[in-house]
Amino acid sequence: MKIATSISLLCAVLFTACQAPAIRHAPEFNGDLVAAGHRKIAQAPAHEKKRWQLITAVHALKLGRHDEARALLATAMPSAGQILQADARTRLAQSLFSPENVKGFHGESHERVMGWFYRGMFYWMDGEPDNARACFRTAQLMDALAAQPEHRADWVLLDYLDGYITTKLGRDGSDAGTRAQANAGTTALPDYNSKANVMMFLQFGFGPMKKTGGDVGEKIVYDGGHSQTHSARITAGGRTIIAPVFDDLTFQASTRGNRAMDAILAKKATLKKGGDLVGDIGVTAGAILASAPKTEGAGVALLGAGLAGKIIGGSAEPYADTRTWTNLPQHLSFAALQLSAGTHTVTIEFLDANGIALPDRQKNVSVTVQTDRDTVVFVAD
Repeated sequence: MKIATSISLLCAVLFTACQAPAIRHAPEFNGDLVAAGHRKIAQAPAHEKKRWQLITAVHALKLGRHDEARALLATAMPSAGQILQADARTRLAQSLFSPENVKGFHGESHERVMGWFYRGMFYWMDGEPDNARACFRTAQLMDALAAQPEHRADWVLLDYLDGYITTKLGRDGSDAGTRAQANAGTTALPDYNSKANVMMFLQFGFGPMKKTGGDVGEKIVYDGGHSQTHSARITAGGRTIIAPVFDDLTFQASTRGNRAMDAILAKKATLKKGGDLVGDIGVTAGAILASAPKTEGAGVALLGAGLAGKIIGGSAEPYADTRTWTNLPQHLSFAALQLSAGTHTVTIEFLDANGIALPDRQKNVSVTVQTDRDTVVFVAD
């Protein structure tokens, strides 16, 4: 009877562990990515809303719906201090038996950088370059905790834009420019032109995606992003310039260093692996011993310990949070133009690694140059 009961319990545990995961169906789609995004925001639980706000903001940005994108980013991006505060859901994620993804989504450091980067671009677009610079500096701070010193606050474009705005405001931006060039390595960055009045923000390709790594999924690793575009050729006002790649998001994501949650996930992983090991040994040895009359008692006890180990190991939740801001780019680029007031057609050709224009990628953008502020243009390949 004891053996039958123990085997029944074991079967119940193993059946529970082997159930197929629930299938999550894709949302309905009517061709309008922004509308689909707003539906997801409305339907998502509170701890998921910010991720959908960020995703929808980029969809809106690419479609030129700047007011929507600006509002979504403002809602989704908390202050740096708020990011570090632990709320009830964060504390729940830190417990041994809850997954990390129950906490609110704030993204990894490269995702937080991009949120502040886009906000800075919008401030510049609105004629507030000083606030734009503050956002770029905040973005750089989001990358200040990388494990290796050489990877801390090493985004090229953020320092470059910091120095550019400082120069345009009539002060010395050379220190920031020097830092940017040092991090750019062999890529020669354009000199600052304080008279430039058209600021072109460009992004290329598809950014990195998170997945679980480690023995039991306790680590975040990245599937690298991809971009056929490696630079852009911009023609306007009878002049042609090349806009190089300033930053690679896969590089930034993979050099972020350790997170506060990593140590907690490592403990969860140890518990899971230990529980599973005890469970495997206890169940196997216990079943063998319990089958012989002389060792039945010891076998049942060992089988019970094995079942307890299986339950503990199966209940631990060491899996890293792989929720991703899914429509970030692989590369960031920038170019500054000096054009006369009025409307101009700017031609952008996207070039591959050999400097050859990619077919069917050319864009012609109508740009109206104003006299009271810089004109900020966003283009994605």
